[in-house]
Amino acid sequence: MDVDRQRDRDRRLSQPERRAERRAAAAFLIAIAAGVGLFVVYFAGGQTQLEGVLFALALGGLGVGIVLWGNHLLDAREVVEERHELGSGVAGRDAFQAALGEEVGPELVGRRSLLVRLLIGAGGALGLALLLPVLSLGPAPGKTLKQTAWRRGSRVVDEAGRLVRLDSVPTDGFVTVFPEGAAGRADSQALLIRLAPGLLRLPPDRLAAVPEGTHVAYSKICTHAGCPVGLYRAELHSLLCPCHQSQFDVLDGGKPFFGPAARPLPQLPLGVDPQGVLVALGDFYEPVGPAFWDRGRS
Repeated sequence: MDVDRQRDRDRRLSQPERRAERRAAAAFLIAIAAGVGLFVVYFAGGQTQLEGVLFALALGGLGVGIVLWGNHLLDAREVVEERHELGSGVAGRDAFQAALGEEVGPELVGRRSLLVRLLIGAGGALGLALLLPVLSLGPAPGKTLKQTAWRRGSRVVDEAGRLVRLDSVPTDGFVTVFPEGAAGRADSQALLIRLAPGLLRLPPDRLAAVPEGTHVAYSKICTHAGCPVGLYRAELHSLLCPCHQSQFDVLDGGKPFFGPAARPLPQLPLGVDPQGVLVALGDFYEPVGPAFWDRGRS
């Protein structure tokens, strides 16, 4: 019965409508194939030019199919109705229901059931393609931006991997240091500065993490744009970032007093082991480097 009804509907289609229906179906099939192909190419290693062509075919095929359907397969009749009093009687409601059934009745829906399925498939394939930018973002950073290689008990070494002791740095001298086993790791570099006793203006809890009140360490990564803060001016007890001229007060917790940097350089808590080697008492007090979207939240 359904097969006979479908054949009867097909016989009522004009030749231009049949051609438009076939073209719309072909466009949707191209969109489906291109969308799936784009997904396959991406996971096979990716090729930018080919991915661009496939995305254009997927989007273009969907658009062409919808345009053909709208222009040639949907009834677009102009109906003029004389103005009359608002409200409708029984006859008017019956006429409206009859017209609605004629416009979107089961014959029209059934006749286009294949195109509906192809349209859904093309839309789904294009949706797969739109997922690729999200997949390209890679894994979420988690807490990696808030943690470095410093851990409680990490021994302090210089750039050559040599252990740093209390007497390794002269007064008013400084050295770039890393945790043992992570020498050269960019996010873990710190500047160890030896000051004369009694100069630091730190809260008691921060001063307790400065061996002998003289050996203080700050992150070497500028809190403005991430450049290395590599210049120490001993006469002013200040650190200078050469990129944008931000200056930080070593005696006052690494607070910026000039330039675009708005945050202090994070301090690294230090102690001394029984052999006189400097060790970390934990990671930096704050996340290192420039600000990011959730800095300050746990």
